Amino acid sequence: MVVHNPNNWHWVDRNCLPWTKEYLGEKVVNTSYEDDAWKLVVTEVTSVDGDCDVTQRKGKTLCIYDMKLRLAVEGSKKEEEDSSFTSTIALDEFFHDQDDDEYVFNVEGENTSHVKKHLVPLVKAKLVKFQADLIGAHEKDVQHSSGH
Repeated sequence: MVVHNPNNWHWVDRNCLPWTKEYLGEKVVNTSYEDDAWKLVVTEVTSVDGDCDVTQRKGKTLCIYDMKLRLAVEGSKKEEEDSSFTSTIALDEFFHDQDDDEYVFNVEGENTSHVKKHLVPLVKAKLVKFQADLIGAHEKDVQHSSGH
């Protein structure tokens, strides 16, 4: 019997970019903040560019990703009629060996200070879970049993 990857020693890769787009759509879209004055919500993941792979080498599962994310935001000031606005949250560097305090979010559009202050921390709290969720979802896909 031939064992093609004994003890999961050789590199095995899986492209997880499609899964990432779906994940962000489920976990980040509809993230919202509301208080007496403001209502803010992430309405769409407008782009996910870059690479996202789960790999296995020498029996260890790792993830390697380097992506650029764009999120659409809609908001309104509650006390004003016709106060709806749009903004974009951009994270130009979202990568696997980055600490969460290194994330640099850029907010463009209207009412950027309120989006940064209230909505960005909620988005960040969801993104810090990404790496563990990515590995958890794909670990079995890259490991092969030796199946004697």
